[in-house]
Amino acid sequence: MIKTIVFDIGNVLIGFDPDTYIKRFEFDPEKEAYLSKSIFGSAHWQDLDLGIKPFEQIRTEIAASVIPAYRDDALWVFDQSFLTISRKDYTIPWIRSLQARGLLTFYLSNYSRWMIDRSGDALDFLPLMHGGLFSCEVGLIKPDPKIFQVFLARYPQIVPEESVFLDDSPWNVEASLTLGFHGIIFENQEQAVRELEALL
Repeated sequence: MIKTIVFDIGNVLIGFDPDTYIKRFEFDPEKEAYLSKSIFGSAHWQDLDLGIKPFEQIRTEIAASVIPAYRDDALWVFDQSFLTISRKDYTIPWIRSLQARGLLTFYLSNYSRWMIDRSGDALDFLPLMHGGLFSCEVGLIKPDPKIFQVFLARYPQIVPEESVFLDDSPWNVEASLTLGFHGIIFENQEQAVRELEALL
């Protein structure tokens, strides 16, 4: 019997869209691809989510890692990267509908403190949930199984075999399965609701 739903946040409960964001700068395609990879597809972004380096240090490391001609633009993109985030209208009704059925709702997300502080009302659902864990709190990121173990230690009432984990990353879902969770790879809300209902 399923008792608990554990959500990823980015691209599940909120929008996270670096591709659309970076297009607003109207760089040529080569520069756009280079900057996107240098920021969002890099270890620097993971370091931000890990929360083990100050924002300014990561910013300095990005500046040092890109070609000099792109340095100013790389920092321009990075400094405004919170604009990749958007609120989802379905999130609060979905959480409330699950809770009305007696289900517990938690979150487990790779997310930086810097981004949390700049996400505005996109995270307005957090007070409604029964708890959760951000990667920046513990210096671990999914799909490392250790972050799931820390999460379960924090919330001993969660039994993986009685829980469903939803994430847009197949690797993160795969990691959850190794700990006993039921898993759903999130593609869109309609698909996720359909697969979740099949488990409830």
